[in-house]
Amino acid sequence: MSELMYPVEIINLPSEGRYYPEGHPLRKTSGQLEVKYMTAKEEDILTSTNLIANGTVIDKLLESLIVHEGVKPVDLTTGDVNAVLLAARVLAYGKNYDVNFQCEECEESVAVSIDLTQLESPTELVDADEDGYHQFTTDSGLDIVIRTLSRGDELKVEKDNKIVDTKYNKRGSSEITSRLRKIIVSIDGETDKNVLNTMIDNLIVKDSRKVREELGKINPTIDMMIEFTCDGCGHTMKGGMPIGVDFFWPDIEI
Repeated sequence: MSELMYPVEIINLPSEGRYYPEGHPLRKTSGQLEVKYMTAKEEDILTSTNLIANGTVIDKLLESLIVHEGVKPVDLTTGDVNAVLLAARVLAYGKNYDVNFQCEECEESVAVSIDLTQLESPTELVDADEDGYHQFTTDSGLDIVIRTLSRGDELKVEKDNKIVDTKYNKRGSSEITSRLRKIIVSIDGETDKNVLNTMIDNLIVKDSRKVREELGKINPTIDMMIEFTCDGCGHTMKGGMPIGVDFFWPDIEI
């Protein structure tokens, strides 16, 4: 553990470090990551109206919390990022998280108390090579090698799609192909980017879906789907647990 002026904790990431390249610090520690407890500094980040407005508040928080030598938040898999955020919340405010949902039937507000320590990663981990790559064959016979998406990859895809939406007046979106180009390393041994991009654009739907299915196997994350029942009408629903600024500071007022 680092000799720092603030308390730190070791957390276990869903990936177990398997999907990072050989030599990456998380590969060496089997996915054990060192993070600091939230302090007044992080509260300043969470209440920064500028960071909230430009959508960078979560990334600035991650940069402040992760103190593991050699690990950058943008290099974490998206599944591991969720685990870090969840652990940071538990360390700062405890395991209970109260959320209000709206009932789909009677439209009444439903208060749900979630025990964050009971949320788990249900994915069975698959093997990867020394680069963190995963290989499989589609039903149509394509031999495909993929890698997982990092936080940085996701931010780049989001940025590129905003540019495309602005340029074409939001007439279309390249989000699926943009992600596939980040995910797919090779198809039938082809790695040339220009050729590969053309092959990706022409993937049949069942092969494209297979790629996204296999991606889930190398991007394990915390299952944040919550099932709850409306007290008023008895209707049972499922919904994703929201992660916003109030997730980290329940009493925040902005």
